Amino acid sequence: MDELLFVDSTFEKDNTSRYKLSIQLCLDGFSFSILNSNNKCLVLYQSKSLNSDTDNTSIDLLKDSIRNCDYLNLSYKQVAVIWLTQKTCLIPSDLFSEELATDCLQLCHPVSKDEVVLWHEISEMNAHLAYALPSALPVFIKTHFADAEISNQSYRFYKKIFKQAIDIKHPKIFVQVYDHFFDAFIPDIEQKHFANSFSFKNETDMVYFILNIYKQQKLNTEYSHLHLSGKIDESGQAFQTLKRYIKDIHIENVPHEIPQKKHISNSEYNQFTKLLNTSQCE
Repeated sequence: MDELLFVDSTFEKDNTSRYKLSIQLCLDGFSFSILNSNNKCLVLYQSKSLNSDTDNTSIDLLKDSIRNCDYLNLSYKQVAVIWLTQKTCLIPSDLFSEELATDCLQLCHPVSKDEVVLWHEISEMNAHLAYALPSALPVFIKTHFADAEISNQSYRFYKKIFKQAIDIKHPKIFVQVYDHFFDAFIPDIEQKHFANSFSFKNETDMVYFILNIYKQQKLNTEYSHLHLSGKIDESGQAFQTLKRYIKDIHIENVPHEIPQKKHISNSEYNQFTKLLNTSQCE
């Protein structure tokens, strides 16, 4: 499905050099938002039609789709590219090295010869986040998008959370939901953070894993706040079930001024919140 979800009347296609582009890529497709200098959303677009038998074919289709998208061939003031993957690991900064980043990631995940390992420092955690992505992508991104900044979704997720105050007495759980997995993070004032990623097949699985985090981390469902973002909305089964067990839940929605098409669910729109908030992670 390729669909232009929203275009603001003030968007000027011939004057995009003052806009910011945020694009999320994965082997299934891509989505992007375009913001003006005041971080107001001007364009939302998603593409989920990249179906192929091999990862290499998917990458070729992804590159061709980007080349053929008019909005992605314009000049922007700033370009943030987010690679969506569960192939990540955190390494203490005191121990970090390029060789260790690759070794640690290979211990945690299958990393193929066609993938490259990148990393970012997260000073708030005194750690480096390493992740894998297809080796053909960084070269293509740097060629197609001048001065683009490449990161992965977990890095953006963690950096945004650290913009908020840490609740010492009743730790907050932050969950960002994607199509088949979610990232979870609990910040801790003593640097004993909880960070993990969970694959799920359906909403029942997702609810089970979230409630199990509360249980394993010995958190009180009456007082420890659950912050949900990404592909989830209040009308869905997952939220309605979680609400029965957790007292304080908040879902991060796209701004109300963005009109939503009736045939598209709120959760489809809510997955854009991470793209609309990239400027908050810098």
